[in-house]
Amino acid sequence: MNLPFLNPGIFAHIDAGKTTLLERILFETGKISAPGRIEEGTTESDYLPEEIERGISIQSTVARIPYPDREKPRVILQFVDNPGHLDFQAQANASLLVSDFGLVLIDSFEGLKSQTFQNVEALKKSGKPILFFLNKLDRPGADILSPLVDLEVALEKEPILLFKEDGSIPVLKGEGVEPEFLPLIEWDPGLSEEYLKDHNVLPKLALKGLVKGFWEGKIFPVLGGSALHGLGVKELLSILEILAQGKPAHPSSKEQIGIVFKREIHPELGKLLHFQASAPVKVGDFFLHGETKHKIENLYQISARDYEEVSKGEAGELLATTSLLDWVPGEILSRHNTENKTLLAPIRKQFQILIEPQKEEDRQELWDRLQDLAWLDEAVSVDILSETGQFRLSGTGELHLEISLSRLKESFSKSFQTSGIKVARFALWKNLVQKVAFQHTAFDQKISSGQVLASLESSHNFSKGVRFNVQLADPIKEAISSAFTEVTARGIDGEEVLGLQMIVESYEPPSETKSFDLSSLIKVAVIKGLKDIIPDHSDFIGPLSELEILTPNQYLGDILASLAKRDAKIRKVTELTEGRHLIQASASTQNLLGFSGVLRNMAQGRGVLSLDTLFDFDNHSVLF
Repeated sequence: MNLPFLNPGIFAHIDAGKTTLLERILFETGKISAPGRIEEGTTESDYLPEEIERGISIQSTVARIPYPDREKPRVILQFVDNPGHLDFQAQANASLLVSDFGLVLIDSFEGLKSQTFQNVEALKKSGKPILFFLNKLDRPGADILSPLVDLEVALEKEPILLFKEDGSIPVLKGEGVEPEFLPLIEWDPGLSEEYLKDHNVLPKLALKGLVKGFWEGKIFPVLGGSALHGLGVKELLSILEILAQGKPAHPSSKEQIGIVFKREIHPELGKLLHFQASAPVKVGDFFLHGETKHKIENLYQISARDYEEVSKGEAGELLATTSLLDWVPGEILSRHNTENKTLLAPIRKQFQILIEPQKEEDRQELWDRLQDLAWLDEAVSVDILSETGQFRLSGTGELHLEISLSRLKESFSKSFQTSGIKVARFALWKNLVQKVAFQHTAFDQKISSGQVLASLESSHNFSKGVRFNVQLADPIKEAISSAFTEVTARGIDGEEVLGLQMIVESYEPPSETKSFDLSSLIKVAVIKGLKDIIPDHSDFIGPLSELEILTPNQYLGDILASLAKRDAKIRKVTELTEGRHLIQASASTQNLLGFSGVLRNMAQGRGVLSLDTLFDFDNHSVLF
């Protein structure tokens, strides 16, 4: 008999206790002899040098746990522990593809943070059920009511508290009073009708309603306790087993055999591709990536650093292989030749740093190591600046680039130079209409391109393109379109131009045409004209950052003054319990470079920063 698989994805704000919870679960199920400590670098899931040094998760980690034990398991729990820092959100987004539901941790001492709301929104958008765990309830000042109220706002529905003050869970015991059970069945008319017929079956109906309502996304259960001290963890595991037994079956697909969600360099196995099997898979199977056929040479069941080689895997199982390394997270494993589309949205890589080797003979090796870095982390991209030959490393944030450089130094032992971290900037066409005429002459004005008449308008979003309101020969249309694409891709100073639409109204050919390439002259005319016009009719823009700072009261004035120097807009300052304040603000991301280090020194490491970088037509900053 095949055991059911349950894949909880663990999501939360940074420092909410995700890794601590996973350590306690590993301990409670006998996988480890004692829970590791993040500050000591002894946890199973955070084992990279950068994770141990900084005390944060920077990659998602799979923990495979036979429950309740390895000898007589009833379910296979496959936890995916995700980073909490927004710089590594791409990892969490990919993990969401293979998670059956979101196990969202909330720090009951600090309350809900902006990223908690983002996690909830992402899970709701993907149609995944959500189970909440209020953590750190053992701390003085911990609050249950406030998070429940905030959750109701985020969910647009009241969450259901499953545990009592003494930590017991009535629905698990099958004992309790009517108000503790009714919320679990009221959402379903059929269950409610059964209850009206026989009140004695209420506990049994409540358990049924919990499972059915959870998987249908009708109810949002809330558990609680302390991951550090193990309070509420056994109860959480019991609930997970019940949910696993009632998990609805998903129809299999002949086309889709698996979904890739992670690439890793394992300390013993080397390069690994992690995927979830959507159908049975075995060593020797072939898959197509484009036109190329790839064979699965091996399969591994991975649990943090531990691994076990197997010959086959079942549907729903999380597996890894050292083959199939051409796939990227979000792509589908298929036995047929299908287009390699990713299920993930493009990653915003708006932070950049320039790199060049100390010695020219090390250039190729440095480039190869940068390529390895980009393979490992899909949120990293590398390219070469044509003007200078420098390597450009792009990522999602300051911390992301700092850790990427740290990884690079581990693999490339020779010296290299770097620029400071910069925020990408763009040129945005202003909200106006400009009538233009493009014309170019050559050979002492003996040869003319003719005249292109057009309107330049705002697209009222970040899109750009060319539209023709006149019939033209294909070579002329191609010349105009390619000129527009070329200029807007690089701008005047290398910035991409956004929000510009060019409507071509007419074209007047030259009075005399000779045997020369008219389309090349037209392209030059449009390029020169756009380069002359764009600088005076566009603004330089960049990303905008929304930030939350949790700080002890004694540092509040200094932090507000520092934010003012960075032209931050203070949205709200809220006084919390235990002598703390929460600052909510926004500022140009460019102005916040280095701010995390300033805050750390200013608040003596006691200020907690949450920073989300936004960049779209409604959320951007104008740079001066």
